[in-house]
Amino acid sequence: MVDKTSLKNFLKKLGIEPRRFTTIFNRLSIQKALGEQGRNGLVKQLEEIVPDITDQYSRKWEWNEFWEIKVRGLHAFQCSLMVKALETFSPGRRTVVDIGDSSGAHMLYLKAIAKNGYEVNSLSVNLDSVAVEKIKARGLPAMLCRAEDLDPMDLKVDLFTSFEMVEHLHDPVRFFRRLAKKSNCERILITVPYVRSSRIGLHYIRNQFRSPISAEGVHILELSPEDWTLLMLHAGWRLIYQQVYYQYPRKWPILNRIMGWYWRNVDFEGFWGAILEKDTYWSDFYQDWED
Repeated sequence: MVDKTSLKNFLKKLGIEPRRFTTIFNRLSIQKALGEQGRNGLVKQLEEIVPDITDQYSRKWEWNEFWEIKVRGLHAFQCSLMVKALETFSPGRRTVVDIGDSSGAHMLYLKAIAKNGYEVNSLSVNLDSVAVEKIKARGLPAMLCRAEDLDPMDLKVDLFTSFEMVEHLHDPVRFFRRLAKKSNCERILITVPYVRSSRIGLHYIRNQFRSPISAEGVHILELSPEDWTLLMLHAGWRLIYQQVYYQYPRKWPILNRIMGWYWRNVDFEGFWGAILEKDTYWSDFYQDWED
């Protein structure tokens, strides 16, 4: 991964103001990607359901046109997966538990776009009291709880969802194992940053950010789809569907390689989404689980 400071210095040598360049270029890249993937209609629909998403995260930064399209695009990807996961069940009332929900937006989306006889009961879980209060203010049930401490035996759940959360956990294997063995839920949907090769995150240490930081701002494990799939099998969950959402257009020869390189160095190429079904075949061979 190229040091971001080196990239900024390179742009300055070309006479380009780095911050303005990245804001404009990144926004255009995502707009082109969404058009190529046919997601503009869903983005517009989600805007009508939740017009303001500036409070999506607890940490604050300067919100601009780039962040608006970046988060909207990611939400559209996640919502398309939620609908697909929901439709693996027969129509009826289904309970969805969103672990790591920071604002309630995803559950509002799903309640509005679920079709063909599907109704959604939701529960949001977060360790941040501010996030929990935001969700409750939107009229949705929410629980103040660490993901790792959630007791799934007390819940009747059809689908667990988790969006850009599991990479923040110190022990995702134990978390998924607990859901597999102690819940009645048969499906999980996760999205995580897409990387081609697995690595340790901890970018606040890599970049020497010497200030207090919360779990929301730290990735522990950034794994490739292959390694997440293997880890989930070990924990009791089998992949049944996957998709990568790229933050740049892929149909432009040569340019798509340059843009892929660029996104890998300033953020992530995109995000990987997976729907998984409970299957403890492989996990039951392991004899020394902590539970």
